Amino acid sequence: MQIVIEYLQNNLLELTAALFGFLYVILAAKQNYLCWISGIIMVTIYAWIFYHQKIYANMFLQIIYLGMSLYGLYSWIAKKEGKVIKVTKMDNSYRLLMLVLLVMLTASTYLMLQKTNSTMLFADAITAAAGLVATWMQARKYIDNWILFIPTDIALTYMFYVQGLYVTAILYFIYTFLAIYAYLQWQKSLTLEKQKSGL
Repeated sequence: MQIVIEYLQNNLLELTAALFGFLYVILAAKQNYLCWISGIIMVTIYAWIFYHQKIYANMFLQIIYLGMSLYGLYSWIAKKEGKVIKVTKMDNSYRLLMLVLLVMLTASTYLMLQKTNSTMLFADAITAAAGLVATWMQARKYIDNWILFIPTDIALTYMFYVQGLYVTAILYFIYTFLAIYAYLQWQKSLTLEKQKSGL
């Protein structure tokens, strides 16, 4: 127990980021716009942590997340008629486009990371690319974002564990189950919306 307490004391910044990350997913599952504020705090802290861990793709991803979080916040609180975003599902052609984008982002990120001293090239590249695509889908309230987040969270759990970021590894392990929960919550919302529309 003493070892755990000492670890948490020595990694207070990581613990703080993890707590805001946990809050982010819970609020996102409930479609509460405050999730984006939690996300802004979380990504700012993680950008600093990942820089020191030499996980560069995920570090730059946090900076992109910051911009996407601001966009998500704006999108979710827009009040003008026709601007409020509701939960929807992508059609197959759009899913294919997202898959192509994921492959291209992974490949380009991998090539860039080869010029750095990144410690986990492919894992860093593909999780960064998947996180970027999934976050954009989440900002647009596409339910498909959770389907992409689930395997990404599993991969990140392993990656952060190997890097010695144990609090973050536990967080992403929990994220996996929260993503499943969030998917089910958004599915209920989607079903309700269809019933209202008479579809």
